[in-house]
Amino acid sequence: MIGESPCAAEEREARLDRLGDVLRGRETHIDFKALTAEIDWGAKNPARSS
Repeated sequence: MIGESPCAAEEREARLDRLGDVLRGRETHIDFKALTAEIDWGAKNPARSS
């Protein structure tokens, strides 16, 4: 990209590392395992056995 820093990729990675995984904070409000189980049950997904 024109005008992009030679270290742009590294800068983006560093910024993402500082921000962290946004879903980690959501785990206190959302039970992702239960949600996944309900979706799998509703979709009757044979690819997942557990």
